[in-house]
Amino acid sequence: MNDIHTHILPAVDDGSKNGEMSIEMIKRLSAEGVRRIVLTPHFYASRNSVDSFLRKRECSLNELKEAIGEEKLDVELYVGAEVLFMDSLDRVEGFERMAIDGTKYMLLEMPFETWGGRTVDTVYRIISNGITPIIAHFERYIPMKNMDKIYELKRLGCILQMNAENFNSFFSRRKALKFFEEGTARLLGSDCHNLESRPPEIRFAYDAIAKKLGDDSVNEIISLGDKILENANRII
Repeated sequence: MNDIHTHILPAVDDGSKNGEMSIEMIKRLSAEGVRRIVLTPHFYASRNSVDSFLRKRECSLNELKEAIGEEKLDVELYVGAEVLFMDSLDRVEGFERMAIDGTKYMLLEMPFETWGGRTVDTVYRIISNGITPIIAHFERYIPMKNMDKIYELKRLGCILQMNAENFNSFFSRRKALKFFEEGTARLLGSDCHNLESRPPEIRFAYDAIAKKLGDDSVNEIISLGDKILENANRII
């Protein structure tokens, strides 16, 4: 299994507070059977330059590596970012460096408002720059009456990622399964931030998909994650 969306890097955003917490989060995902984890701290182009963010992320990576030391973790770790959308994102110098390292796939957090045509136009320009957006937790934008635009982004080539938490309740699980069954949702992420309120848990979502839609559906999710990461640069 893969976890394509996490906030495990220590002391870089509102996720893990330190290296020890990060290691415990990794171990919990590993115990669930996750073998590939993408570390995606928040990036806000309106607050930080790409260079300053990458320096901060590198310091966090070094802290994590130091905490791990010689310990053997049965996972592969990759680094990217959860990039907050803005209308001029495609004009931010070096924005493409926010993609998962070594790839052209970028986790993109969309606005929590009703999207207009300019929003889709900006995503189109991002794609024209050679980046494939992975739309983070796309289900969160549906209440803002964005379903038509979500389908439009999918037609443009965006990949839609759903958070595992949608499989916690019967009602949300039923809707989540429908999105995977119709091929709208294609990736899962835990979007974990800590060990308690937003924990590193994802297996229950994979299991729910396997139970209702079959192992082939799970294999498609895993295969897509593997494809995205096949040329990525591992940090561990």
